Amino acid sequence: MSITSVNSATTKTDASTSLAKLSENYTAFLKLLTAQLQNQDPLKPMDTKDFTQQLVQFAGVEQSISTNKNLENLIKLQQAGQAAQATSYIGRTVQALGDTQEKATSGVTTWSYKLEGDTAKTDVFIFNSSGNLVYQGSGNTKAGEHDFAWDGKDQNGITMPAGEYTLRISAKDAANANVKTMTTVNLAVTGVEFAEDGPRLVSGKTQIYMDDIVRVKSANPFVA
Repeated sequence: MSITSVNSATTKTDASTSLAKLSENYTAFLKLLTAQLQNQDPLKPMDTKDFTQQLVQFAGVEQSISTNKNLENLIKLQQAGQAAQATSYIGRTVQALGDTQEKATSGVTTWSYKLEGDTAKTDVFIFNSSGNLVYQGSGNTKAGEHDFAWDGKDQNGITMPAGEYTLRISAKDAANANVKTMTTVNLAVTGVEFAEDGPRLVSGKTQIYMDDIVRVKSANPFVA
């Protein structure tokens, strides 16, 4: 399961489409103005006021085209900067918003979760990629951020296979009301995928946006 986020950014396609429309309007305006000048009655030349208004419109369209081209250049520079920044994460472990990450064949898988307040009871649930519950336990009851390390075994002590697993937190206060929680995953960044909506950091089958990163934790010793 990939971690996704919503980004409101102008894409290269949108900018190109806008520029093409402006260019069409610009060309059509020139043809219309030229035709008016060629076919005007010499005895009744074009009114100066109307002609001035058309020149103002002409200048406005020309300025819009120039602005759009400059905007495209700024977008390209921004995308290049994002790409350079994204590649700098390769070989590092990051903490990012999300609840699903890959478990290796052996070893411990860690998540972090934040409690907005103290709880009377905190339950921790882990589900496999099919949505089946494989582990249930107790979590911390104090407000703040906490780490949870899972040894990869189910309730019967059987080691679960490698794959994607999801952490869910259920937190209740003394009045049995829900306490707000936030879950993050720890990912070893092994690559970058470039897409129209921006670069995504890759860790196994999981992809995240840089906007989802809350902390860069350490260098990853397992990546050359």
